[in-house]
Amino acid sequence: MNRPAPHTPPDTRKVSCPDPGKRTARWSSRSLGSRPQHEIFYALIRATGWRGAYALLFFVILWYTLRPSVRARGAAYLGRRFPRAGKAALLLHAWRLQWSFGKVLVDRAAAGITGVFSFAGDMRDALLSLAKEGNGVIMLSAHAGCWQMAPLVLARHAGLPVTVLAHKDRLDVDRQSFEHAGEAPPFDSIGPEGGPLVAVELMKRLRRGQLVCMMGDRSMGNADPVLEVPFLGDSVPFPYLAYRLASATGAPVAVFFALRSGPCRGGLALADVLRVPKGLGGAPEAYRPFARRFAEALEDFTRTHPYQFFNFFDMWKR
Repeated sequence: MNRPAPHTPPDTRKVSCPDPGKRTARWSSRSLGSRPQHEIFYALIRATGWRGAYALLFFVILWYTLRPSVRARGAAYLGRRFPRAGKAALLLHAWRLQWSFGKVLVDRAAAGITGVFSFAGDMRDALLSLAKEGNGVIMLSAHAGCWQMAPLVLARHAGLPVTVLAHKDRLDVDRQSFEHAGEAPPFDSIGPEGGPLVAVELMKRLRRGQLVCMMGDRSMGNADPVLEVPFLGDSVPFPYLAYRLASATGAPVAVFFALRSGPCRGGLALADVLRVPKGLGGAPEAYRPFARRFAEALEDFTRTHPYQFFNFFDMWKR
């Protein structure tokens, strides 16, 4: 599938990024709210659906946005995405980013509690065509839109076994939609804690013709090595395990994004298909062109949907 025509690169001559001496956010998957606070939202969803939860969310996000520690979580991204924005504009951008993320979390809970969630943009035919090649398919996405719903949709509608490489923080109290519904996940999940053995297991599953879902915008630890590529005007360490697996197995890499399109609605969009030559070995430099293509696809997404990219830490910090 051809990639969409690239947008004009952002002007990076003036970048409103956090000062080195100011507070910056480090990556963590722990939940921002406490377990009792989450339970309040879950009770509202049971009683009123997503509407009541959105009403409370508006004030919660307003409060969070006024807190410097919370604004710092998205400051590095917003400063590069909106390089000419002043302080007042950046405050509004921060609110819109947090507001969008909050609705994604409410929608995910509502999907499990009420069963109301719909996806458009069926990629089933494209995925089945790739799967017929017999090498499995690597589904590469980012922390964008309703990304946590994507593996469920793929597992239920693609008709193929799905494995997800995912990290779960012990302080992350957000529930997945299937947990709310009291169901077992429709996909297998592998954590990154196993080091090199993780790659071996993922290769086995690809060779069995499965879909393997991974993230291309954030490393999952020592099992997920990185190399630096340009993203929004500066270098970012992006993982390249997906491309190494593709080179070892012959699996195509389907770059896709799960866009939130409205209350309890989303869509899957195939942005690119990467064909990594077999036998490239372990040298990171061999995989740089593919990491760059992923970064370009993600830049296209952030230009069109600037408030649906949710890496709440300074990706550019060395």
